[in-house]
Amino acid sequence: MLALCLLLGACSQGTIYKTGAFSLRKDGVVQTKGGHWKAWAPDAETLVSDYPDADKADGQWHLSRDLSRFASYSAPTTYEEAIYNLCLEESENAVEADSTLRTGRSWAGVWTRDVSYSTLLAMSHIQTEAAMKSLAVKINDHGRIIQDTGTGGSWPVSTDRIIWAVAAWELYKVSGRQDWLQMIYPVIKRSIEDDILTDYDPATGLVKGESSYLDWREQEYPLWMDPSDIYNSENLGTCCVHYRALRILAEMERTLGGTDAGRYDSLADSLRDGINRHLWLEEQGYYGQYLYGRQFLSVSPRSETLGEALAILWGIASNSQADRICSRMANQDFGTSCFFPNIAGIPPYHNDAMWPFVQAFWMKACAAAGNEKGVLHSIAAIWRNAGLYLTNKENMVIYDGKWQGTEINSSNMLWSLSGNLSIVYSVLFGINYETDRLRFAPFVPKAMAGTRRLSAFPYRNALLDITLEGYGSSIAAFYLDGEQCAPELESNLEGVHSVRIVLDGRLRSSQINLCANAYSPDTPVCIRSDATLNWEACEGARAYRIICDGKPCSETRDTFFEMERYGEYQVVALGANGYESFASEPVNYVNGNLMLVPLEGLAVTATAPYTQFDGKGYLPLSLTENLNFSIPVDVPEEGDYSIDFLYANANGPINTQNKCAIRTLWDGSWRLGVLVLPQCGEDAFNVWKYSHPRIVHLEAGHHNFRLTFEDENHNMNIETNSAAISKMRLIRLSL
Repeated sequence: MLALCLLLGACSQGTIYKTGAFSLRKDGVVQTKGGHWKAWAPDAETLVSDYPDADKADGQWHLSRDLSRFASYSAPTTYEEAIYNLCLEESENAVEADSTLRTGRSWAGVWTRDVSYSTLLAMSHIQTEAAMKSLAVKINDHGRIIQDTGTGGSWPVSTDRIIWAVAAWELYKVSGRQDWLQMIYPVIKRSIEDDILTDYDPATGLVKGESSYLDWREQEYPLWMDPSDIYNSENLGTCCVHYRALRILAEMERTLGGTDAGRYDSLADSLRDGINRHLWLEEQGYYGQYLYGRQFLSVSPRSETLGEALAILWGIASNSQADRICSRMANQDFGTSCFFPNIAGIPPYHNDAMWPFVQAFWMKACAAAGNEKGVLHSIAAIWRNAGLYLTNKENMVIYDGKWQGTEINSSNMLWSLSGNLSIVYSVLFGINYETDRLRFAPFVPKAMAGTRRLSAFPYRNALLDITLEGYGSSIAAFYLDGEQCAPELESNLEGVHSVRIVLDGRLRSSQINLCANAYSPDTPVCIRSDATLNWEACEGARAYRIICDGKPCSETRDTFFEMERYGEYQVVALGANGYESFASEPVNYVNGNLMLVPLEGLAVTATAPYTQFDGKGYLPLSLTENLNFSIPVDVPEEGDYSIDFLYANANGPINTQNKCAIRTLWDGSWRLGVLVLPQCGEDAFNVWKYSHPRIVHLEAGHHNFRLTFEDENHNMNIETNSAAISKMRLIRLSL
């Protein structure tokens, strides 16, 4: 009996972290859900896995590259040393012949968001020159950051290209290169100025556009949302990225003697306040996923992991908010879902999935908030994947931990391996680059206590041998070449130096919300019959919430609702499991409060190639046709109006390419904002849709509206910026 107790005690001491699916141990990882598999490291240059889907046919990875130019890592366990070396080798595999960074083994080329997030996590100092070269190729001929091909024809439906600015600034902090700063500054300024005119919503203070990296429409949006609706939405993660970019641009202005620092800081303040005013969910204790709708926007109460993490890391969330987010956000056994709850009936990719690079940002946020359990959960999830698969996959199914079952995937994935490396650099050693110094803020969970070393770690003109001792989230003593000092090194340090960091062995009590995977109810599909709104029952719904003009107005167990006043209506299914569906597609009940203005005849009119238009023709918009024309309208009553246009854009499918048409809408000399006309389908010359709305206040009387093409209206394609419009619609909202 005594021997058995001693054996059980030894096993318990070997466990670093355990969930209901797997355990991270000091000698490797053991998965018990779905089977029994393990991964371990006989030495620092070898990983062995008996997982049936490992990347190597013989179940073994052996180091095959010279890693001598990188800092070597010594840790309490050979498993974490081997994982570190695997990631370094895969970072070398990612460098192409032209010295740019390949996105993944299966994905050639440079993608703006992929390389930018990878740069922030580790590539800024692991592959500095390759990261710089990669960012440089993502500048277009107009000196703007490239938004890669995507939803509705790319920018401005997708607006997260500005993460490039955050990555470019990180490279400046790492390198201190003034030529790099001078090169990136005008690119960032031009891009942000275009975004201010095109994507910034003065009503909310938020930024319009698709979720950052969550860019596969049905994976994270209700099915009724088309690219126009996605452009009109305002997402947490994308807003956080713009907030950070504005702060960086303000600092660049101050550094380079510009005059607009105060303006950019003011915009950042407004954006931060808008995020906290419109997206913070007090009852849930975290931020909502996005605002969405048409004339009126409401918040989706799903959590969004990357956005929550960035809000913490970049100071959008207060300390108390950060504590609540880390303890209330849903986590599952195999990691943290991209968003939660997930969507039933949609195959895993962003939905029902964990992405290691997102998990890494979540880990960093938990460390910043002092949440030890959140840090451990993230480290375990990332090291499980890399160890069992013997590579850094892009994503895993959240409920079984497999990469099989995801829509697409790749080994040697750049942002996954970067997130893995950030465990050592950003969290355990707490290395933080600033413009003029290197600052240390280590976070080592108690179960990972021990001595770690980074040898020959390069910092500008210095090489550092860094020793880290103990565990905790605060430094008890910091030594440079044997002399005790503050935990930071100035950038003018040269030569070889030793750094010793002793942690104080203190960690705050923490908790995480580890729960089963869950799904929201299906989205109701509504039909209006006169003043009655009807929908079919949704499985698992206990009741339905009625939304009018973006605000809850009633709740019912019926599947119909009598609309007592004019407005824009939606229905939300309230699940018996405590989660709610997406809101249904908005239904307008407007009666006589609508004006349709035919546009044919107001300027150069066409009848081909677009077909099935309503009327005698349509107005073609291109870079040579109808660049500035007037639309006279007599407005009968003063009030708030929704203005949109019936349009067609057959220049590409809704999920790729870069030919979104953009124009600027005016009321006389008053700039109302942009008109964004996303692609509706390749050669879809018979598909007509209404654009997103512009909400404006109009006086009664004659108005001379204009549509023009301005410099900021250039899209990502540059050469093709065309569409067709046939009607202007005005709906009076203030009744």
